[in-house]
Amino acid sequence: MKKQNIVLVGFRGAGKTTIGRALAKVSGLPFADLDEEVEFVLGESIVDFVEKHGWQVFREVEQKVTHDFCRNFSGILATGGGTIENSKNLQNLKKTGTFVFVNPNFSKVKKFLMQDKSGKRPQLNPSVPFSQEIDMLWAQRKDIYSATADIEINQEYDGDMEATAKSLLEGVLKSHLPALSPKKRVAIFSSTRGTTFQGLLDRQAFGRIPNVEFVLFVTNKPDCEALEKAKKAGISNIEVLGEDDNLSREEYDRALINIVRSHNPDIILLAGWMRVLSALYCDQFGDISLNVHPSLLPKFAGLMNLEIHKKVLEYEEKYAGCTVHRTSAEVDEGEQVLQRKVLVDENDTPDTLQQKVQKQEVLAFCEVLEKR
Repeated sequence: MKKQNIVLVGFRGAGKTTIGRALAKVSGLPFADLDEEVEFVLGESIVDFVEKHGWQVFREVEQKVTHDFCRNFSGILATGGGTIENSKNLQNLKKTGTFVFVNPNFSKVKKFLMQDKSGKRPQLNPSVPFSQEIDMLWAQRKDIYSATADIEINQEYDGDMEATAKSLLEGVLKSHLPALSPKKRVAIFSSTRGTTFQGLLDRQAFGRIPNVEFVLFVTNKPDCEALEKAKKAGISNIEVLGEDDNLSREEYDRALINIVRSHNPDIILLAGWMRVLSALYCDQFGDISLNVHPSLLPKFAGLMNLEIHKKVLEYEEKYAGCTVHRTSAEVDEGEQVLQRKVLVDENDTPDTLQQKVQKQEVLAFCEVLEKR
């Protein structure tokens, strides 16, 4: 039975991300690098986070992100060098993934690491020389990689990556690839800064949601930042349907319905759309129109933005989060599609909670779009 992920394991600097991106590009599958995904959640580099909070706290965050990908993701997944040393990560990834041990010549990997000036790979133990740490970690981890692997690949990854990927896909990986998610034509409605919209564009650039084509952007605010982001992204169809005091809500929505019909999207994402849609619109497109609300509905329904996060802190809630729901004429009462939670920290402010929740909004929409 095919599993939902190809999980690339191996030592730091072995080329997991490089070959992972090439495999994803050739196969059309989504790609995710766990280190990059952790950095997205953290809002800073692993190096900076570890310097402030230490490796143990980082591993706790990594475990949560890894578990999330085991539940929801289906594609090519590159792990960090130490990810599967955590037994929970190993168990979760094994349930849903075929393990591929990326194992090029170790001496070349070590040489690369010694010359690497990117600063992306912090030392685990700064009290020992880096060369000695590399040898110690390799001795510690190589048997874990080998013992857990379903497949081992030994190619050197300094040549034509796409040719290498094609060879692997036609050979040892052919019978293990998860099914492709169907292509989706997606429309974005936004009236605000476009933070969530930009997050989706950025995730797509990193390899997420390759099955998505953004075919339409609609705004009711001609001066909003989201509009500028849509132009910069090269969205081919951009519609500015400005406010008109002479139009009723239903008359406005008739114009909106005509725009949607002319572009025939599969899904419409309301990412900061600051208009209440009428029953007329919802009868036509409510099933495919998904709004993201920055709370764990039904809590704080009807509230917006920082007002919600202030209430979360005021009521001493343990969790904040977001809810993706289908659009209905009654505000925040449409059918719930999914929720994503974040733990409220004792040092959180409304602003820091907003930043945490906005990242979850992006990941929630990615999850919806990646589903078959």
